[in-house]
Amino acid sequence: MAQKKVGVSVSEMQRALEIKDYKTAWLMAHKIRKAMTDRDARYQLAGLVEMDESFFGPPGQKRGRGSERKITVLCAVSLYRDQKGRERPGFAHMRVVENASAASIEDFLERLGCGPRTSEGRQMLEAIRTDGWRSYGRVAQDKGLTHCKVVLRDPKAAGRLLPWIHRVISNAKAVIRGAHRGVSEKHLPAYLSEICYRFNRRFWENELFDRLVKACISTETVTYHQLTTQKSL
Repeated sequence: MAQKKVGVSVSEMQRALEIKDYKTAWLMAHKIRKAMTDRDARYQLAGLVEMDESFFGPPGQKRGRGSERKITVLCAVSLYRDQKGRERPGFAHMRVVENASAASIEDFLERLGCGPRTSEGRQMLEAIRTDGWRSYGRVAQDKGLTHCKVVLRDPKAAGRLLPWIHRVISNAKAVIRGAHRGVSEKHLPAYLSEICYRFNRRFWENELFDRLVKACISTETVTYHQLTTQKSL
């Protein structure tokens, strides 16, 4: 779970650790995801952030905005320039929301560092780059952010015009379809947190296991009862 890009299924974890009870392995995996979620909640995005929403759910349903039967997920990736001046992805965050309304986007951005400005009039998050959906523009105006709009005349060009956010989204869907064979709506946020956690630490390969152990012992755990009775976590 710390190092494998595509994640690991509970069945695979059960075999590798020689755990007899599937529920024990399942609970262990969710305890780890809870630690990943809590760890990444401490970090904020800064500078320019590429944003988009995506829709998770069974294949064969309506795609894009208006997909009532699918789960709406807001996604963001901070960007920076490397020594050669090329744009590179920094940290990523994903969050399940009811819809892609301005209210949902505003709440998401506030959790990512777009809070009240300091006495010097500064805030960590400065600009967002989106496909120009009106809700993003409204929030950018209300929050005093620069809004870099990329006009998508052809939906197939989204991966080229908003490359980093669509790469993160594609990777997330591939992991969920692959190792996990799909996940429930209730636990989707935890799996998205796991995917973002690994992405955000991709440059620290030699430290990944130790960092995850530290995260696990530094947070309040979750119980089997909470996982199976609460509506969402």
